[in-house]
Amino acid sequence: MFGEYGLYCNGTFFGVVCDDKLYVKATEGGREVMPDAELRPAYEGARPSILVANPDDCATVVALVRATCAELEAKTSKKRPRAGK
Repeated sequence: MFGEYGLYCNGTFFGVVCDDKLYVKATEGGREVMPDAELRPAYEGARPSILVANPDDCATVVALVRATCAELEAKTSKKRPRAGK
C-alpha cells in the first residue's frame, strides 16, 4: 500500500519509512521544527510529507515527531464523538 513501514504514536499514524528514508506527515508544528525540510511524497500517490534528511539528529527528530503527533492527535480528538453521546 504505502511502502515499507508505517509509524504510529498512541494510535496516530504520523509517518512512513520508504526506500530507507524517513517521512513525517507535514503539519504546521512540524514545519516550525524543520522549516527548511524538503516536502515530497514518500510514494506514488501520497501527499507531500517532510523528508527527514538527517534521521541521526535525534533531538530534531524527537521534536518533529512530538509536534506532529500533538497536532494530529488534537485534530483526531475533535473528530471523535465523546463516549455516551
